[in-house]
Amino acid sequence: MRVILYTRPDLFEGEADTIIAMMERGLETLHLRKPNVPDEGIERLLCAIPPHMRKRIVLHSAFHLAERYGLRGIHLNSRHPLPPQGYSGHLSRTCHSLSEVERCKGACDYVTLSPIFDSISKRGYAAAFTREQIEQARRAGIIDEKVIALGGIDESNIASIADMGFGGAGVLGAVWNSPDPVETFVRCRRAASADDGTTAQGTSRPAAVLSIAGSDPSGGAGIQADIKAITALGAYAATAITAVTVQNTLGVRSVFPIPPQVVADQIDAVMEDIEPQAVKIGMVNDADIVRTIADALRRHKPQWVVYDPVMVSTSGHRLIEEHTTEIIERELIPTATVITPNMSEAEVLWRGRITTVEEMERAACELAEHYGTAVLVKGGHLAEGDMCDILCHDGRTERFTGERIDTRNLHGTGCTLSSSIAALLAQGLPLVEAVAEAKRYVTAAIRVGSRMNIGHGNGPLWHMARR
Repeated sequence: MRVILYTRPDLFEGEADTIIAMMERGLETLHLRKPNVPDEGIERLLCAIPPHMRKRIVLHSAFHLAERYGLRGIHLNSRHPLPPQGYSGHLSRTCHSLSEVERCKGACDYVTLSPIFDSISKRGYAAAFTREQIEQARRAGIIDEKVIALGGIDESNIASIADMGFGGAGVLGAVWNSPDPVETFVRCRRAASADDGTTAQGTSRPAAVLSIAGSDPSGGAGIQADIKAITALGAYAATAITAVTVQNTLGVRSVFPIPPQVVADQIDAVMEDIEPQAVKIGMVNDADIVRTIADALRRHKPQWVVYDPVMVSTSGHRLIEEHTTEIIERELIPTATVITPNMSEAEVLWRGRITTVEEMERAACELAEHYGTAVLVKGGHLAEGDMCDILCHDGRTERFTGERIDTRNLHGTGCTLSSSIAALLAQGLPLVEAVAEAKRYVTAAIRVGSRMNIGHGNGPLWHMARR
């Protein structure tokens, strides 16, 4: 179930650090609601939050800052009832009656309904609906996945919100009135997931991932590997195919790009219906399709975007033209939460030679600062020693080491790692934990795959391996 956090109405010292800590602990959507704060104060707060985290922020005022800072979207209310002229991005709205929900939700990504319980932050603001009224609204289809419950929600009652038919819960007073807002938010989030995603209708809402990539008929890489990895890690896999390839374990014979409009239509269809929490992007070597994907991501603003920038083959050959690389750097990478280049690809982006772990770390940090996104440089091509990957995020670095397995069955390793990270982010793991868990899974898949004999060339991993 979606859990949205509303900010305090005032600015306070250390607020940016508190927000960053919550996002690192799994906060997916922050509503920045500062009714009496000047636009300049809101802008200062936004500037103190890393760019890739700003993609999770929804503004309640100062709407002109949404595009400038790459925010998730805007929220309409009685103070600001209309979006800016020509606005077509993520939109939500405050509702205080069931009739208002019914009237407004069709034009919004979601609406909020309040107060469901007696307010914690506003004394005397009592629950406006009986449980029977809510149940009737659920049966009538008024309350559904597009309606977020708000008002008086804390860790003791948040799990009941899904039972009422809501798609999520907004928390405010329970968090900010506590002595430790970060830990209180984490407890609320855990309580919200205690029902394991089961609604009153008896249906399950698994986390979903959209893979945007090419098709591999041999099943070892691309869309097929992504579906296997995402499924193995417990999420639901949806796809948008960018190209049909003719390949097997011996190599690629030909590639047939899908028309850009068809790619856009696939993405729109999935985002509008399945509403995946995460998107994984694989190899894209057509400039028009790069622009198409970037446009779609800017429109839909998914929570997490994991981009595996496949640019260089294992043998060191450039797979895409320099012009396309420039478009990727300018338009696609800035939409990503994390990119996962191998050493050769990092060299292309960094424009420097990488041969050591220290150079990997420097490249990762400089790329992260340049693009405003987290960067995971994969060290599978290090000359000797154990495997070592470097993650740079929010000005910090993490090293992930592991055993080097002697095998030629590595077809689809990059696809599998990036889609695994996306699947785990979609299920609420913080970035560092998602990367660590994904690496454990991929290592197990390589180990088991090394004992398999699939095809006559470089075989695939075994995606059903237990980590």
